[in-house]
Amino acid sequence: MTTVTSSPCLELEVSPDMLTGFASLLQHGVLFPIERPIPLLSFLVTLPGFTAEYIEENVQTIFINGVAADSLQQEMVDGTTVALSAAMPGLAGAIFRRQGVHGSLRSKQLSEVTHSTTEGGHLTLKFFNSIALDRVEDLLAGGIQISGKALGNFAATRAHLFEPPVVLRFKGEELSYSALMKMLPEIDLLEVRLKQ
Repeated sequence: MTTVTSSPCLELEVSPDMLTGFASLLQHGVLFPIERPIPLLSFLVTLPGFTAEYIEENVQTIFINGVAADSLQQEMVDGTTVALSAAMPGLAGAIFRRQGVHGSLRSKQLSEVTHSTTEGGHLTLKFFNSIALDRVEDLLAGGIQISGKALGNFAATRAHLFEPPVVLRFKGEELSYSALMKMLPEIDLLEVRLKQ
């Protein structure tokens, strides 16, 4: 996986029992750099904890640019947004489940071929339900890229996750939750990382 180090870094010092509170942050869209178009499975296995076995057993629903997809071989290009979920309940879950028998009930089918001449850019991944819970620690430990707006939207209703005993450091300097909220609208992209 390619990493980007040019974004300013928000470091979180969080106790392990509070990490699950950050799982829903992953629903807001995490940006990953890509150097060239790449099949989804080939990209996912570069992420911490995403083995082929984990993906096969746990990633039951995939949306690519808002459309349910069955294939993990769909090519990801700059600007693609992918949402990953474990099995969803009920009829909706059955219809959108990857390679499910009710897939024909979908109103819109994803084109299996995406061509692009773009030689790089970003892929946005959104992680839901148990996938977010399973992988939040791994992803935050490695650092995630997220927009200031997305982090602000998440933090606005979760002040308790950003206040003591949690310690926030931005560019190496400690800051308060209120200071964080004031500066986030001005930041296009930042890295959020667990303190090691």
